[in-house]
Amino acid sequence: MRFAAAAAAIVISLLFAASMATGAARSHATPTPSPTPVADPAMTKLATQQFVAWQAGIINKHLYADQVLAKLTDERIADTSRALGQLGAFTDAVFIGPWADPSFPAGARGYIYQMRCVEGNVYLWLAIDATGKIATIFFHNRLDVETVTASPSPPPP
Repeated sequence: MRFAAAAAAIVISLLFAASMATGAARSHATPTPSPTPVADPAMTKLATQQFVAWQAGIINKHLYADQVLAKLTDERIADTSRALGQLGAFTDAVFIGPWADPSFPAGARGYIYQMRCVEGNVYLWLAIDATGKIATIFFHNRLDVETVTASPSPPPP
């Protein structure tokens, strides 16, 4: 009886080892992770300055391209400032990656940042035209939606 139990244990062990060996074999190469995007320090500085300016409701309109100026009404600035103000004090900017849009003016470059604050986070989408002016700027709670207003969200773990 002991012999039968020992033999069964050996057979089970061998079957387990064999199944692990065949399961471990891959028919394809292990995918390599995508490289982490590298932020341009000048763009990170501009994104940070603009975020803080929008929170405060004090916008330097000379930094914006002509096509944006008509949209920078006092009411829009005040509304955005109130919404971003709910997030509390700014703590950090995290570069998410580049952003391209077919509606950009020729030579424009886009950047997405997560702006972290004491009471939550928001994503800043910023595009700079070929002359260095801000061609587009907007804020979203999440990366996967088109029109969202800023409101506090939980900080990352």
